[in-house]
Amino acid sequence: MPSNAIIYTKPSKLEFLPIVSAPLSEFDVRIRTIATSISAGVERFLLTGKSITRKELKFPVVPGSECLGEVIEVGSSVTSVKVGEYVYAWKSECWKDVQSVFGCQAESMIVKEGDFLPLRRPPEERDLLIGLLADALSAVNKLDLAHTERILILGLGALGLTIAEVLHSRAFKAVDACDMFIQRGDLASVRDIALDLSDFTSDYNHRYDVIIESTGRLLLLEPALRLLKPQGIFLLTGTYEVMKTDYRLLQDKEPHLIFSAVTHYNDKLTAKTLLESNAVNVARFLTHRFPIAQYEVGYDVALNRPECIKTSLLW
Repeated sequence: MPSNAIIYTKPSKLEFLPIVSAPLSEFDVRIRTIATSISAGVERFLLTGKSITRKELKFPVVPGSECLGEVIEVGSSVTSVKVGEYVYAWKSECWKDVQSVFGCQAESMIVKEGDFLPLRRPPEERDLLIGLLADALSAVNKLDLAHTERILILGLGALGLTIAEVLHSRAFKAVDACDMFIQRGDLASVRDIALDLSDFTSDYNHRYDVIIESTGRLLLLEPALRLLKPQGIFLLTGTYEVMKTDYRLLQDKEPHLIFSAVTHYNDKLTAKTLLESNAVNVARFLTHRFPIAQYEVGYDVALNRPECIKTSLLW
């Protein structure tokens, strides 16, 4: 069944083209897309032709990992949803002749059971943030906040802001941040904000138990090291290609490296519940929205405008 989709036909080249999905299997559902969002960190990798997974990236590529849709067809063994119900989906890999990098930027798609979350109600735009909030929850859950005095977040993009909001919701207020774009600080639930690591005076040396890296730039660990307590934690939450740092500069502090790259189904379920109860205030991070006919403008804004945190596309 053909479906129009946003496709990277080659690095830095986006097009809106029809593609064909594989047949529906017994454990699949087909959904009609209502809205998707743009994940800037992932998209920047695709723009340069780099893979964010172990798989070799081969163009053409269908991006997109955040989708709200209506179920229009179900496989014979699917019991979790019915036709007419709404879901949040994060992966569609049932495309012919194109590679899926999560693959949700399409007007309709096949999604396997386990790659979507039933909403049990009509969708709201903030539901697009379920995956983002789940990523933040997964990261924060790796920390022992009871034995943590102060945290520094590097980068106030969508994930950095959401991590700060999760910490705030857990009554952990001793959080500072560093981001080169001052307007993002107005949205952040943090105390002290610097535009550059060099802005932190010597009074901040050895102050932080945890430094959360969310920019995708591992080279920031070296200049940030002076701010970390001995044997403190670097929590890596960005999208990275190669780990390259000078061990000689890090060794004296003996920092612990924690990776946060895996988010589980239960994290998404918890995120859905928190959004519904307004327990975590992240809806304000959806700063821009565009009809799908303006997808090129939407991508330009999402990738190039510092005031843009999260962009939705309305299908």
